[in-house]
Amino acid sequence: MVGKKERKSSSGSGSGLDELGGYKVLPVQISDSASTHYLYFKQHTSKREDPLLPSSRTIYISNVPADATERDLRRLFQGVARVARVVFHAVVGQDAVKTAAATARAVNELAASTSKGGKGGKKGAKNNTKAAAEDVKAPLAPLLSSGGSAHVVLLEDAELSAVLAMKAGVREWAMGNSQGLARHMLDYSAARPATDAVRADVDAFMARFEEAQYERDRMLAQQQNVADADGFIPVVKRARGGKNTDGTASVTAMSTDEAREAGAARKEPATFANLYRFQARERKRDQLADLRRKFEEDKEKIARMRQARQFRPY
Repeated sequence: MVGKKERKSSSGSGSGLDELGGYKVLPVQISDSASTHYLYFKQHTSKREDPLLPSSRTIYISNVPADATERDLRRLFQGVARVARVVFHAVVGQDAVKTAAATARAVNELAASTSKGGKGGKKGAKNNTKAAAEDVKAPLAPLLSSGGSAHVVLLEDAELSAVLAMKAGVREWAMGNSQGLARHMLDYSAARPATDAVRADVDAFMARFEEAQYERDRMLAQQQNVADADGFIPVVKRARGGKNTDGTASVTAMSTDEAREAGAARKEPATFANLYRFQARERKRDQLADLRRKFEEDKEKIARMRQARQFRPY
């Protein structure tokens, strides 16, 4: 993002960038504006070495504009160093932990698919990379919080000293359409995709669903009349009508209404024998009269057995 005239003038002057608290001060001129924005960067240092952010070729930049993108930072250091990767921090509406996990998962899946490619590994890797880029491509660049920061990983270790030794001069920062009313208009249009895109997405989903349904039916058809390890032939459900079959005979499950009617037919009529207190007294009186009658019958039976000399109590 350094103009030819500015680059010549900076190279001509032997002075480097100003320093403030260990940071290099890099002024940038906002396009279509007379204001100057200041970036502060230094070499990245950490107590524990991170393989994703090697300190030998990583710089830490603070006070990054809210609409900054990786492309903007690449242009900022164009002609001085080559940028391999940019890691932004404090992105608005984005969880850093979930984003890192999703990125790691995508990288692992891409590496696994590339290793299985065989001879066509390079071609497959190129296609997979293109597909992955299309999948994760966002309609708009994410916005950073006020005074955001980023880590810029350079391609080689030698380029770090070149960045730290940059000549003084004001760089140009292109102002995009991702702020203000233009940003809201783009968000509105991105949240409402075109009808053709929605229809294509739905058609692709239905095609995958029908393919999976066909594969399921085929597997169930293969399981018919096939005995398991215990010698039993399992009964599998194939249709949506509730019919179970083993290939030769079908059994239909009883519906809820049929089960209710069958239960009502077998149910005995309700009796209310003990609904009132007088009914309980009459029932007890009848039971007592029945016991007395049976007692008198037993006495007469014993008397007859005594007369026939067949009763021997001892």
